[in-house]
Amino acid sequence: MKVSQKWLKEFVDFQMTPEQFTEELSMLGLEVESYEDLAKKYNNFVVGEVLQKEKHPKADRLSFCKVNVGEKVLDIVCGAPNVAAGQKVCVALIGALIPHDQHDPEGKPFVITNAKIRGVESFGMLCSVCELDLGDDASGILVLDASAVPGTPLADYFGMNDVVYEVGITPNRADCLSHIGVAREVGVVVNKKITLPNIELKESAVPATDIASVEILDAKRCPRYSARVLRNVKIAPSPKWLQDRLTSVGIRSINNIVDVTNYVLMETGHPLHAFDLDKLAGRKIIVKTASEGQKFVTLDSKERTLKSDTLMICDGEKPVAIGGVMGGENTEISSTTTNVLLEAAFFNSANIRRTSKYLGLSTEAAYRFERGADIDMTIIAVNRAAQLMQELAGAEILNGIIDVYPEKQEPAKIVVRIPRVNSIIGVSLTQNQIISLLEKIELISVVKSNDELLVTIPNFRTDITEEIDVIEEVARVFGYNNIETKTHASIDFTQTIRTDRFQNEIRDYLIGAGFHEILSIALRQETVARLGGVQPIKVLNPVSAEMEALRTSLIPGALQVVKHNLNHGVKDLRLFEIGNVFTLKNSADPLNHENYHEEERLLVVLSGLHQTASYGQPVRKVDVLDLKGEVSALLSKFNLDNYRFIYYDNPKTLTDPRIDIEINGTYGGFFGKTQKHIAHALDVEEEVFVCELSVSAMRNAWVRERKFSPLPKFPSVTRDLAFTVDVATPQQSIEDVIRKVGRPLLQNVMLFDMYIGQQTGASKKSVAYTMEFQAADHTLIDDEVDAAVKKIVEAVQQQCDAVVRS
Repeated sequence: MKVSQKWLKEFVDFQMTPEQFTEELSMLGLEVESYEDLAKKYNNFVVGEVLQKEKHPKADRLSFCKVNVGEKVLDIVCGAPNVAAGQKVCVALIGALIPHDQHDPEGKPFVITNAKIRGVESFGMLCSVCELDLGDDASGILVLDASAVPGTPLADYFGMNDVVYEVGITPNRADCLSHIGVAREVGVVVNKKITLPNIELKESAVPATDIASVEILDAKRCPRYSARVLRNVKIAPSPKWLQDRLTSVGIRSINNIVDVTNYVLMETGHPLHAFDLDKLAGRKIIVKTASEGQKFVTLDSKERTLKSDTLMICDGEKPVAIGGVMGGENTEISSTTTNVLLEAAFFNSANIRRTSKYLGLSTEAAYRFERGADIDMTIIAVNRAAQLMQELAGAEILNGIIDVYPEKQEPAKIVVRIPRVNSIIGVSLTQNQIISLLEKIELISVVKSNDELLVTIPNFRTDITEEIDVIEEVARVFGYNNIETKTHASIDFTQTIRTDRFQNEIRDYLIGAGFHEILSIALRQETVARLGGVQPIKVLNPVSAEMEALRTSLIPGALQVVKHNLNHGVKDLRLFEIGNVFTLKNSADPLNHENYHEEERLLVVLSGLHQTASYGQPVRKVDVLDLKGEVSALLSKFNLDNYRFIYYDNPKTLTDPRIDIEINGTYGGFFGKTQKHIAHALDVEEEVFVCELSVSAMRNAWVRERKFSPLPKFPSVTRDLAFTVDVATPQQSIEDVIRKVGRPLLQNVMLFDMYIGQQTGASKKSVAYTMEFQAADHTLIDDEVDAAVKKIVEAVQQQCDAVVRS
């Protein structure tokens, strides 16, 4: 926010250089990001008076002038066609830096020197609007008002003898979004209380309530609405002082009425709006919410589509403004306006923020309301604006304020413990010292006991809600640089600091296997978050519609990355992500943070071709078996050998098929092909195979120390078996029986064929396995292998209702 030093000094007197001001305010918690001394731009520029003008002896288009610059008269050669004796002009003295060279294509600045022009010496320059960088007019010199005094520094004449600071206001300090708010902080530095503007109104005998009325239908979104009625105003340009004041803080002058509302906004921090009273149907204001999909044209001539929670300021027939954001074209102040209804309302900050973000409409008013305005400032602001409109536009102020305030908001009171203050800050302040420090920022304390204070928080400090906030204010006003550092920390570098390296181990392996890591934020659009199959956790005050819920799965976010790559022509993808997902326990209180569950997961994604097309190699797309192989290799990398895959046929899952992964008897995740309706919801037409694993399940089962066994000394024997079973029997069940019964000789089992057709019957299927047998201490003989195979056949027949195929 831009802050004018001259403006600040109207509320608190201080004598500081810009460097001192920057340092002191920054130490207090308001960072001064930069400053500009406006007067420096016109160093060595003064007001001059042309005493005499003669034709240049050697040039028809040049004039020789004698110019009074206060203490002396200078000879100056001028080429402007409009120069004349008696004029008050802008004179650049020797050494002045001309801001804009109107004869240079790039307008580069240049320095005035003593020069001979066609043989005649010139000791300065008479400047045009363009050369002074005040506009584009380069047709002649700028002629000043006849009352201008020769010798006056040009910065003083233009009202630019000011320093403008760019102050970075943090979101919690809404009270500092005004010159009065910043002046209050400056007062802490110089140990002075601020002086507020003296407001004296001359009201007519006509009651304002006889002319206009206000009704609030939604007191939750608009707790207070204050208004003044002004008649017989004269719309005109603002006086120079007001234009200069607004220009210094980056606001364009429009007319005296609108300029006053902007001036009071920057002075008090409270937004105002002026309606043309004669354009308000029934001369009434009704505050209520809009209808879903309702259209409204704002002051910027754009039609807006509203939501049902958008707060509207309406008259007796129609909406006339979006509450706290922007007014409408249908009641704006124009050159024909004579009667004004002046609004100073207070709006719910969360509602204004949602409306502003939804409409993509950021205004000075919304910027302040969404951070928290002062509900007590409405009366001060509307009276201050009415006073200025009376002075500058001749307004008749009707008697009384229309102030609708259904439920008065009392200042908060917080109990502050003296020992707690000293413990947190690390000081030894007395009770009286703390009271004195808080009084500097208008926090009034009452002694509750020897160790406790009851602190009243003014309504303009919406950021102070707890004891710790008051303690922070004590530390801030006391001075962070005055707090002695007593804490000492040491690090013993002789000992290794153990950290969990599991994530990096996963990254190193997957990157080495040709995967690319992706990173995405945990916030998603609610409809996208719901694709995870679990009710998402909604954010109470989302930044945007795209960030309104916490993700319950990594898959929807990864599909958006896949879509982005597909749109840019990248189809063969091997991706992974490590991130957290968030769920709420069943039937749990959403306002209790302990009911939330946060889990770290690993996502692996495959899509496109299995390998790049090359000579002699067939081209095929990746399938679920490729993903199964990658998952098996990953688990084996971390010695997670005690795992198994469980196949499900459930249409409600994220993938089809749904293959769960069990690690050491614990659920570890799942993999499969992304369901079509989920991929289509994110505009992904390609097949995408995904695996989502629980990092904690993997970490808990991770065997860090590897055990090695010697290579087998004796040969293995392989046998094949085929069974006919019911088509609904999972092959995993058969494989589990074979592995269990075949121990200890059975070393490996692999499914190599599955058949469903006429030869097996309508409700049957054939599954065939290769089994590898091996002994660690001798060469197997046929009788041993036959006995093991016989046990396997009998067990499968009995437990799986299978028939051995010959």
